[in-house]
Amino acid sequence: MPEGLHVRLASRSDLADLARIDRALPEHQARSPVFSRIPIPSLSEIEGDLEGDLDDPRYVNFLAERDGRAVGVATACSLELSSGNNSLIRPERAGFLGLAAVLPEARGLGAGRVLGETVIAWARDAGYPWVATDWRATNLEASRTWPRLGFEPTFLRLHRAIV
Repeated sequence: MPEGLHVRLASRSDLADLARIDRALPEHQARSPVFSRIPIPSLSEIEGDLEGDLDDPRYVNFLAERDGRAVGVATACSLELSSGNNSLIRPERAGFLGLAAVLPEARGLGAGRVLGETVIAWARDAGYPWVATDWRATNLEASRTWPRLGFEPTFLRLHRAIV
């Protein structure tokens, strides 16, 4: 564990921090080299979505803090709960690293790695033989972090927006 970094279960009292950190991911992906065109939700929209997840025992939310300040978040659940991963891209009995985000000013400090390790440990303890996640290959931070934790790309999903 990097010095000053701590990971704990998130609670309802963390809602504003969770929303702020959650929003950092689509903001990051909107820029080069990802160029995502997915609309960036408002903080109130994110808080509304998170409220349901925090009350749902099927989702586990971890919060990374550095020197007492919230800097990263990761969500874990069963892969079966992911609407984006079905059919051939869904291994049986797999845990899912559904979201991982770290504030820009905290990137490079090890928070993403520690959050990923925490989700992997959660999946092992929950009895899942696999952990799946997905990321945009052009998200360089994710493309460096997740393979270092043992994630292996198994397929590429291509799409094109027609405007």
